[in-house]
Amino acid sequence: MAKEKKQVNLKNDLIIRTIIFIFVILILCSTFFFKDKVENLVNFALNKDAPSTVIEEDGMIFHFVDVGQADSTIIEFPTGEVMVVDCGHYTSSSSEKFQNYLENISLTYENGEKVIDYLVLTHPDADHIGGATYVLQNYLVKNCYLPQIYYSEDGTSPVEGGVVCNDETYKEVLSLLEIEQEEFGCNKIYTNEFLKIKSKTYSSNEAKQNDEMWLVEFFTPLTGEIYVDKGTNYAITNDYSPIMIISYMGKKVMLTGDVGKDVEEDFISAINSSNYNLPLSYFDIDVLKVAHHGSKYSTTEEFLNVIMPEIAVISVGKNSYGHPTQETLQRLEESGINKNNIYRTDKNANIAIGISTSGILSLQADYVQYTVYEFKLWQIILIATSISAIIIYSPYIIKVVKIHKKAKKTKI
Repeated sequence: MAKEKKQVNLKNDLIIRTIIFIFVILILCSTFFFKDKVENLVNFALNKDAPSTVIEEDGMIFHFVDVGQADSTIIEFPTGEVMVVDCGHYTSSSSEKFQNYLENISLTYENGEKVIDYLVLTHPDADHIGGATYVLQNYLVKNCYLPQIYYSEDGTSPVEGGVVCNDETYKEVLSLLEIEQEEFGCNKIYTNEFLKIKSKTYSSNEAKQNDEMWLVEFFTPLTGEIYVDKGTNYAITNDYSPIMIISYMGKKVMLTGDVGKDVEEDFISAINSSNYNLPLSYFDIDVLKVAHHGSKYSTTEEFLNVIMPEIAVISVGKNSYGHPTQETLQRLEESGINKNNIYRTDKNANIAIGISTSGILSLQADYVQYTVYEFKLWQIILIATSISAIIIYSPYIIKVVKIHKKAKKTKI
């Protein structure tokens, strides 16, 4: 009787599980009525536009360093030179991240010292130049680029018509830069809209075919434009950041420092008035380093409509400013950028973008939050059915196996 009872119980268990399984299949099949919604839900992280993850070391590499709520970009040129654009904050966490990353960059040596060929200090704010003191003290800096802003405690300029700020970190950087000039021959260059840095053999006619030719162009600060606080007469330092375009093998990367919408408007006006003597199509870029950590006061719709980027990178960390703001993220998406091609150092950590010697764009990040495989509904249902069958029937199968084993032992 006990054996018959067990068999009945097993049979009833199997029937119940089968009914449940059929019910699950019916539910899964009903998703065909919501095919698009289900596929979109499952493929929320799909990024068909994702660049290759294989970075060619012989090409140009941009390192967007995770320095917290600060900014630093390191560029390795195919001809061996290295450019550091901003150096993170002087705070220990940011400084340590910057220093450790810079230590792993391949640099040339001169007189036993590691060489930084180009140091670009976009503007005098501590979250951009805080680590510059470390660079100037520990590396041989060949060329330093910075806006023509003077340090002043009382707001008066040492030159007529000059703009000033009273940032103590900037004062220290200027003092160290002066030593670097006097003792090691560093060239100090003020940034402006006509400044260019290029490879020794650069020719505009051959640049797209020659993998040793590159060009760095500055389009701001605009000559003659003065950005000062009317109340204090100190410079609005953010707006002296350079808008830079780095070109290599037909690809373009734009760096923007902390420029605000006023500078973006001036930049667009300069393009429209042929101030740069370049067609509008020239400013169609591939990668945008988003200004001011994603502040809502930068990266306007009008600006994005001009530059039309395909990939955006935001340098940002934990902050109380709400960076990057939802308004900026929305504008980036509305401009045509795939939301999974908006990279952030607070989510992706260190980000490296490469341009190969054949002009192919590639990207690597410590954490990548997208997939490149698209699931179709039939695949989703097949996987869900298989998982459901395992969950529903495995306890029954385990129970049957145990009974058979027990029966076998009893016979013995």
